[in-house]
Amino acid sequence: MKIISWNTQGAKKPHVIKEVQFLIRTYKADMIFLVEIMVNEKKVLKILPQMGFDHFDYVLPTNHSGNIVVLWNNGKIHASPLFKDSRTIHMLIHDSKKTHNSILSGIYAPAQLNLVIDVLWCLMGNFNGLASPNEKKRGTSTP
Repeated sequence: MKIISWNTQGAKKPHVIKEVQFLIRTYKADMIFLVEIMVNEKKVLKILPQMGFDHFDYVLPTNHSGNIVVLWNNGKIHASPLFKDSRTIHMLIHDSKKTHNSILSGIYAPAQLNLVIDVLWCLMGNFNGLASPNEKKRGTSTP
């Protein structure tokens, strides 16, 4: 199973579709999460079918911030959206080769993860947060 996560910082740029198609061809990705695509629903529904996947789901931006898109082909894996909110998309994945289920979550933080997961779980995306103030390298300190 091959999965790509990419913070596109805007999908309005014409080259984004070509770059996603290149990633699919080059890496034979089964699924791709695009974070921070910053487009409205009309544009999402126009560009996603052009990216080369059979299925997709999305979360629209909140106040011009965020967006998460997940695209996938049901082939080596079988995927279905499990749960989504304004900052996350959780996908239930069945890998037919390994015959097990897992959860893949695309995140645009800050996100609340109040889930109880009892299978393999992979989180990917843009976490935009610090675990502690000493992780900050520049700028002013925030409480």
